This record gives sequence, C-alpha cells and structure tokens, in this order.
Amino acid sequence: MNLRIAWRNIWRNKKRTLITVSSIMMAVIIAVFMRSFQEGTYAKMIDNAVGQFTGYVQVHQKDYWADKTLDNGIVITDSLLQQIKSVKNVEAVNLRIESFSLSSYKNNTKGTLVLGIDPEKEKSMLNIEAKIIKGKYLKTKDKSILLGSGLANYLNINIGDTLVLMGQGHWGQSAIGAFPVKGIVKMPAPDLDKQIVFMSLLTAQQYFSFENGVTSIVVKFGSDDYTSQIVRNINSKIDTNIYKAIDWKEMTPEMLQQIQGDRIGGIFMISILYMIIAFGVFGTTLMMTEERKKEFAVMIAIGTHKSKLILISLYETIIMNLIGVLSGIVFVIPLIIYFRDHPIRMTGDMAASVEKLGIEPVLPTIMKMSIFVNHISIIMIIACLAAIYPLVSIWKLKLMKSLRR
Repeated sequence: MNLRIAWRNIWRNKKRTLITVSSIMMAVIIAVFMRSFQEGTYAKMIDNAVGQFTGYVQVHQKDYWADKTLDNGIVITDSLLQQIKSVKNVEAVNLRIESFSLSSYKNNTKGTLVLGIDPEKEKSMLNIEAKIIKGKYLKTKDKSILLGSGLANYLNINIGDTLVLMGQGHWGQSAIGAFPVKGIVKMPAPDLDKQIVFMSLLTAQQYFSFENGVTSIVVKFGSDDYTSQIVRNINSKIDTNIYKAIDWKEMTPEMLQQIQGDRIGGIFMISILYMIIAFGVFGTTLMMTEERKKEFAVMIAIGTHKSKLILISLYETIIMNLIGVLSGIVFVIPLIIYFRDHPIRMTGDMAASVEKLGIEPVLPTIMKMSIFVNHISIIMIIACLAAIYPLVSIWKLKLMKSLRR
C-alpha cells in the first residue's frame, strides 16, 4: 500500500517529478559518458604503445630489465614455454632478441636497435607488414633486413643495398654482418623509426652468436584487464631464481605516470560535475519538500503517523532515483557503443603531436562495467543524501505553522 501511494504521489505533480528524474538522468549520462571517453583514450594509448609493441607482459632472465645485455638473455627450453602457455588466458608467446649495433652504409654510420623477431607470429602484434612503405616483408629464414624509414633516410640507403652491422654478441663475441635491405617500414614513433632494424629471429641469433637464445618472451593475451593476474600466475609457475615476468607498467613507467597524471585531472573535473549534480538534486528535493509541507501537515492532522509519511517519502525518493538512473543507462549505452565503433578522430597539430608518440589520433569510448557501477553508485549516494532533508523536515514539522501556509 505504501509503495502504491508513493507511486501515485510522484505523478500528482508531473512537472516536479520530471525535473527531479531528468536531473538524475543527465547526471548519469554526463558522468558515465565522460569517464567512458577518458578510460577509452587510456585503453587506446596503452594498446597502441604497449599492446602492439612491448606487449602487456614479458618474461626475461631476472636481471635483464636492470641491465639489458645479451649476457642476461634466456636460452629457450620447451618446459619454460609450456609453463607460460599453461597459464589461464595466455593465447601465445612471441620470442624476440634485442640489442644495439653500429650500422654503416658507405660513409654514413648510426647506432641502431636490432630486433630479431618471428615474422609470422609478429603479424598479429607488431603488424610490421602493414607498415611497409617500400619493398617486401620478411620470411622466417630470410638473411635480409627491414629498416625504419627515418634510419633509411639518414643512411641514404635503399632496397637492395647492403647494410653492415657491427656490435657485441653473446658473452663478448664480436657481431659483424652484412645484410641486404628487403624493405623499409614507417614506424609510428619517430624515435624508433630513426633507429630500428628488423631481422628474422634465426638470423639475429646467428648474428649475435646466441643459438636458441632470446632476450624476451612476449606473452600474448586478449586484454589489459588480465595483466596483473597473468604476471602473478606466470611467476608462480616459473623458477623466479632465474626468470621473471613483468608487466607494461614496470617496462614503461613514463606512460603509467602520464596516465595517472591525466586521470587525476579527470577526477577533478568529475568532482566539479558531481558538485553541480549535488546542488541540482538537492535543489529539486528542497523545492518538492517546501511545496508539500502543508500537505504533510493535513495528513498528520487527520491521523497519519509521521513515520508512515517518512516511509512514503523515502519510497518516492527511491522510485524517482531508480527511474532517473535507469533512464540514464538506457540513453548512455547507445552513445558509448556508437563512439566506441566510430571514435572521434583528431586532426591538425593535435593529431600530429599524438602520432609522434606512436598513438593513433582517435578518441574512443570503452564499455566497462566498473564505470557504470562506480559512477551510478556515487549518483545514488548523492540522491539518497539529498533525500535526508525531506525526512528530517517531516519529523520536525510544526503542525499549526504548516497548516497556515
């Protein structure tokens, strides 16, 4: 009966109810949509700069990340790979060998990053084939190499020319080789584009005199959401006296700091929005209560207990909050889906500056349950706190004064 009375009461004054419901609905739409854009941008940044290059998780020899030399590499064993692959949500592993060498062509020389890869497996991660602007992609047993376009321009080298590489191999051995250039790639990060040399994993192992050796095992899985869990699970399976799994946050701390700094700014903006929402919700609740004080007084005068009025008023608040929240969800979900599939694309100088960081210049949304739960909970708390005012007003209502209104 009390619920039925509350339902009828909220529709007696449709304008008042619609104002209250609309304020809560707009709060849900704006808060969830803004946060979805922000988190979607972070996810895109991480995927571009981390997920498609270093990977979310890598396994190394335990001292490698502190001292990135070939001497701290790993000799691959079937048992090690099987231990990593057996972890839940791990889809595959990519083997890489990475070191620095001096490159030379005619009178031009430059320090380079040599990255040995499995050409077939890296199609789904580095996707180098799509970045080739001249020449052809590598094959597994190729003795040729791919160069970043910035490096090729600096050395003034072209397809078919031979690049000489000189460096240090495993355990201090000399690494010297001459490699024909098969292709030139345009890497999204300018600094990387000016120094990267790709060769097949087999060729790199021969060049560095490190048979069956790698410097890193890149662990492939579907989403950054699994990162922490996978790192823990891998480290629980492998011998941590020899190996260590680390995540992208440890490998690229500068990106983590950038995201955390930007996230603080986003939280500050959301906090201002919540203050506006709180004043709006409280304003409509105050207006609703003041309008109905005489009505409450009449109900008490004819014998209705204050506790029953408080309960009915509480039901009214809950019903209006639920209607507002559900309406907001109904409207915001299609918006998030649309901008997730059709992200806003940046143009001009802003796009150019973002591309220099190796990040696609788009602003997508992301569909995450935590965004809905967190922000809808905050809005519901604000609405419930605003509902305290009418409850206290009814409890302290002075009958004769209210009847004279």
